[in-house]
Amino acid sequence: MQKYWSNKAIIHQNIFTGLLILIVIGMQFSHFLVSISIITLSANYLLEGNYIQKLKRIKKNPVIILFVGLFFLHILGLLWTADFDYASRDIQIKLPLLAVPVILGSSDQISKRQFEWVILFFLATSLASSIVGSVIYFILSQPGDDYRLMSPFMSHIRLSLMMGVAVFSAFYMSIKSVHWKKFKMIFIGLGIWFIIYLFMLRAMSGIVAVSTAGFILLWIISSQKEFKYHKKIKLGIIFLALLFMGNIIVQIQSFYNIEEVDLNTADTHSKGGEKYYFNLGHKMVENGQYVHAFIAPEELKAEWNKRSQLDFDGLDARGQNLSSVLSRYLTSKNLRKDKEGVQALTDLDIWAIENGIANVRFLDDKNINTMIYRYIWEIHNYSTGLNPQGNSLGQRFLFWKVGTRILKDNWLYGVGTGDVQEHFNVQYQELPYIIKKKYQLRAHNQYLTMGITFGIFGLIYFIITLISGFWVKPNSSSYLFIGSFIIFAVSMLDEDTLETQFGVTYAVFFYFFFLFQQPDSEK
Repeated sequence: MQKYWSNKAIIHQNIFTGLLILIVIGMQFSHFLVSISIITLSANYLLEGNYIQKLKRIKKNPVIILFVGLFFLHILGLLWTADFDYASRDIQIKLPLLAVPVILGSSDQISKRQFEWVILFFLATSLASSIVGSVIYFILSQPGDDYRLMSPFMSHIRLSLMMGVAVFSAFYMSIKSVHWKKFKMIFIGLGIWFIIYLFMLRAMSGIVAVSTAGFILLWIISSQKEFKYHKKIKLGIIFLALLFMGNIIVQIQSFYNIEEVDLNTADTHSKGGEKYYFNLGHKMVENGQYVHAFIAPEELKAEWNKRSQLDFDGLDARGQNLSSVLSRYLTSKNLRKDKEGVQALTDLDIWAIENGIANVRFLDDKNINTMIYRYIWEIHNYSTGLNPQGNSLGQRFLFWKVGTRILKDNWLYGVGTGDVQEHFNVQYQELPYIIKKKYQLRAHNQYLTMGITFGIFGLIYFIITLISGFWVKPNSSSYLFIGSFIIFAVSMLDEDTLETQFGVTYAVFFYFFFLFQQPDSEK
């Protein structure tokens, strides 16, 4: 009988490990596979039995109870919500908060070999995802195509967070692996590749989150007395931080090196005789030139319609006003918005404008300084009162501003589980400019979203839940847990990480996998 129960436990643990592998594969390629794996994982957990021991583990670890409580807080939020359709979808999305913490937190710990197999499959699928994305973008794409093509299976922001975990997992295997020691250099190479790919994705959220985690971990490691090169590591961290900040400062100074227009001395008419239009109160700039200056609208329209099949008064391939894109593009090349300016455009320039590329430097969109320029441009536009819709960073400032207003008006209890979007929609109607429906999004800050939904006390509960993992010793001292936690926590500053099923699964899976299923723990 004892042999029977022993064999049964081994079978369930092997199934458990296999399902963990399916989850890490699905998180890269298939949401459906993730859902099926979690359902099967739950069934395996129930069939395994051993409920008394599992219940003892749950009672022993408040972090499990707190995360499960976070799910039931969303149930409680139904009491003061009006939109039950939205609330029911939100609760369905949050189901991993109920299942994953309980299963990973109270199940028997897998072996070192099994843990490494899960990591190996995660690294393999991360590598496959990065290769597919690279081929699509660098080989199959056209100049000026959106860099998000590098993430064909999920949001490029979500993928950047996954790549961050893959970086730390690869370096973990190079140092701590027991069964794969001879592949140390391959793991190091994978870690370096994932860092490169992370920057190629150009998801600033992921870059900031992973860089923050990396610098903090290096600082922690170098602070250990037995670490030989602690001073050099710390100096290197400081140097890299200063180098990055210096580049940002140079980019900002370059952006604001704007050529001023003196209306007393500026040309008043084009070479074709049309009077130029100036609106210097409109502060939009491209490459140091004012967009709303030196515009001969009739010449601009007539000459463009000669060179393109797309109408000047129509839309480009991305659904933007073509005339606006044309004006910005001409400005970026330091050309005037008249007949001669359009004639100076190359065929590649015409193609770029037709496809919604508003600045000549965006043709070289693989340059990281181009991404930095975009963000400076968006901040400048938002700060001067221009409509930020369609701009990744500019919109976030708007989301945070609107979200803060809602929180101030509902600070005690929040608006309930289902009414967050409705309150945002109301606030968007009160703005001084029109925001299209598809851009009327939520807070893009998980902390702010929790405060809006459940009030200030709900936000406090959420923060306590997040940091409760550090009560679990010794795994909370492991580099894998610390690194993945920092990525998760920082990403929520400019993303609603827990508002999608993938985001919830990614967050709680790695949180509890590294916290409870990691068989060896290093301080």
